Amino acid sequence: MARAEQPDLASLVRDRAATAATLPWRLAVAATRATLAVGTLADPEGPIRRRGGYADLLLEVIGDRGYLAQLMELVRDDGGPMRLANTLTEMVAPDRPLGRLVERGGALDRLMDDDGPLLRLLARDGALERLLAEDGPLDRLVRDDGVLERLLAPGGAVDRLTEQGGLIDRVLTEDGFLDKLIAEGGTLDQLVSLGDTLEKIRPQLDSISDLIPELSEAAGGLHRAVGPLSDLVGRLPGGRRRTPALT
Repeated sequence: MARAEQPDLASLVRDRAATAATLPWRLAVAATRATLAVGTLADPEGPIRRRGGYADLLLEVIGDRGYLAQLMELVRDDGGPMRLANTLTEMVAPDRPLGRLVERGGALDRLMDDDGPLLRLLARDGALERLLAEDGPLDRLVRDDGVLERLLAPGGAVDRLTEQGGLIDRVLTEDGFLDKLIAEGGTLDQLVSLGDTLEKIRPQLDSISDLIPELSEAAGGLHRAVGPLSDLVGRLPGGRRRTPALT
């Protein structure tokens, strides 16, 4: 057993020695990376110092006129708490959006109801669980041979849409579909002209629509007049005889 353990001990010693030997190199690499990272953070265009970066966001909170200073000034003021209470009361008034949101029976109440959409969404076998289930819609969408992969594959739908001479190129190219649509005298102008024409003939169309009930009433009166005449003709002698055909 001692002979069997000896190679393992020797390997362990070699590994430890190699680790100790490369320690200065690894420390130097880590220090270089840390320096580069600090330089990137401290760069005028980096995430801290750039306009709207983390420094600006922090100053908005703890700066001279930041949110915290304004809150403390409001609290220290004799009428500050009352103004804060009035502001909150106004924010949750029934005629304000936030008030309508949090009122009893409002949108938030309906959302958090026992049978509301949020609980139905998070319930066991609910929509979210089915969406994230194995072989569910999301799984089928992002798997290797899924819809997203086929869309983004070389020669797929996205490639065909964005390639030179593709659908987007044909729509946006000079004298293409979009150009013809918005050009002077194009499809859009023709539709506007058609609307103007319809607006001009609208009085005539209104007059015709007013005449239709009168024509219908006149046709009904004519039918009522012809009915008795046909009955009278049927009572005349020979009225039922068929007129001989002319030769």
